[in-house]
Amino acid sequence: MSQPTSIWSPLRSPRGAAVSTAVVAVVVLLTAIGAYLTTTNAAITTGRSLAYPVVWITVSLTAAVWIGRTVDGRPRRWRGLAVGGGYTLGLAWLTGLVGTTTGGFPLRVHAAPPGWGPIILYDNGVFQLAIVPFKLLTYLALGYAISVLVAAHRGSIRAAVLGVASCVSCTGPLVAAAVGVIGGTQATTAVATAGYDIATTAVVATFGLLVVVVYRQQPGGR
Repeated sequence: MSQPTSIWSPLRSPRGAAVSTAVVAVVVLLTAIGAYLTTTNAAITTGRSLAYPVVWITVSLTAAVWIGRTVDGRPRRWRGLAVGGGYTLGLAWLTGLVGTTTGGFPLRVHAAPPGWGPIILYDNGVFQLAIVPFKLLTYLALGYAISVLVAAHRGSIRAAVLGVASCVSCTGPLVAAAVGVIGGTQATTAVATAGYDIATTAVVATFGLLVVVVYRQQPGGR
């Protein structure tokens, strides 16, 4: 006897889970941005500065969920965790989210538009953190996707190399710019640069390549 089909079954499929993730991410982020704009006096000089986090977070979470739901069988799970964790840490280091100490200062939390903030700065005299939420989420999603592919022994090395090259070359200098002029209008103005247009394209292309790698290895994929 066949099992009854649940109304939630489509959402459990890789595609359904990915679409649901995208919808939730967009709704939550747009709602947060709307609330931020109506409750603060921040002057937004360009809408692109608000769009970057929406695109980065939505694309990265959607791709990561689809890859995680699609790839079955992960015999090298611990190797995947090690490679994915190292990949994320390497990206964070090379792009300035984590770095060497500059002398030490207590934890600082600065308000900024959703996705950009809250920006967290910390230096304990050994290492420093400069956490921009949407960048951290993107790098974690990249690391997760790579860990899944490595654990499943899939051909992800070229995609991983592209991910490092694109993210580092496009976003590295911009992290310092974002955290160097924190505060209301200044922070919002600083991020409105053409460099982030390039970085956003690179991030989308990187996740797109990872999805293609997985898709081509599925039954029926080309």
